[in-house]
Amino acid sequence: MEPSLSPIKSFRGHTDYLNRLVFSKQLKIISTCKDWTVRIWDVETGNQVGDPFDGHTDGTCGVAVSMDGRRIVSGGKDDKIIIWDADTREIIRCLSHHTSWVGCIRFSPDEKRLASASWDGTLKIWDVETWELVFDIDDHQGQVHAVAYSPNGTKLASGSHDQTVRIWNAATGKQQTQPLIHDKPVISIVWSPDSRRIISACTDGQIYFWSAPTGAQLGSPLRAHSRTIISLAISPDGELIASASVDSTARLWSTTTRKPFGRVLQHAKRVSAIAFSPNGQLVATGGRENTIFLWDISQESTITTNAVSPPFVSPVSHISSYIDQQTSILFQLLLHRHRTNYRMGPSSQQNL
Repeated sequence: MEPSLSPIKSFRGHTDYLNRLVFSKQLKIISTCKDWTVRIWDVETGNQVGDPFDGHTDGTCGVAVSMDGRRIVSGGKDDKIIIWDADTREIIRCLSHHTSWVGCIRFSPDEKRLASASWDGTLKIWDVETWELVFDIDDHQGQVHAVAYSPNGTKLASGSHDQTVRIWNAATGKQQTQPLIHDKPVISIVWSPDSRRIISACTDGQIYFWSAPTGAQLGSPLRAHSRTIISLAISPDGELIASASVDSTARLWSTTTRKPFGRVLQHAKRVSAIAFSPNGQLVATGGRENTIFLWDISQESTITTNAVSPPFVSPVSHISSYIDQQTSILFQLLLHRHRTNYRMGPSSQQNL
């Protein structure tokens, strides 16, 4: 039996399973759910803040919140994107351009644009001031499950059922590299804080690491879960990634060593949503239990033993560790050669 962490709080009110969670900078949790609603939760009290947001005519999926917490954007199984006033619950705008589920929504870092990913196979980019469509990208050959802006705002990455991640120029909408090929459909993606790495998760329970500038894969995939990973999150400092899976667990991983970090966040049913708090000390999860759980990970640490069932397949270390290792080997060879030449005398050193 794996050691598991106990949640410090639970948030109840949804009447069906959770789809997505996001923290606001004001330490509120915003949730979407199959019960058609969007809700806000106070992290300190554990209580729901105000009434649910009612406006969708089917389950709510993708969700994003502005930096000031005053605007919430939700995507639904009704194919709609709704922009809400977070205080009044009034609908600011409703966008009906997608023709299938809108599963993922992200603001650009400067909040001038919004990206939406849909099961209709398209990625759409919107002007936040006018809500006019800027780009309509349909290069993927399947449902688009995930979209994320790079933290520096220059690129956009999308993940699809066609088993690829694609990188786009955020200003022009043009594809930047060849598609990043996976073994299975890509469900979730995150960027490293320095905008140099993309981390993606698939239906086979594996997590992939990529170089954003080149599109090169960085080492072997991490076998993180025994079943589909539905959601990924990355800590604000980029040191940890969190994964939520159909296998009824959420897990934390060191991005440096790619080893398990802390105890497993065990659930009774599938976990579909996961998010870090702004300070990185808390993690929120939710899924088929219709409940949001809050976990304090501030006292957790790297686990040196394998913690995944089926048996954990250890990936190669991060590429920087590989470079450090090669540098160390080269240094040792040069040192050995220097010592040998020193013993042989100055004449032999002239041949170096």
